[in-house]
Amino acid sequence: MVVNAHGALILLKHEIDDGEMLVLTHPETQEEQECRVVYLGEPADRQRVGIEFLTPAPRFWGLDLEETPPASDPN
Repeated sequence: MVVNAHGALILLKHEIDDGEMLVLTHPETQEEQECRVVYLGEPADRQRVGIEFLTPAPRFWGLDLEETPPASDPN
């Protein structure tokens, strides 16, 4: 649903516990990323699950998600 350099909000069919540790594997690159469940939505056919990478991985999703510092206010 939503991805960033620090994790994602994904939909899962299987039950999972808050705080559970997971290893995600990118299907195209086979890169693995350790993560922790930090949010559980309401149980349904598919549950929204927020995951947080243990270490930031801006290239894991195959997108350029490098964080840029905010522009400084000249005033």
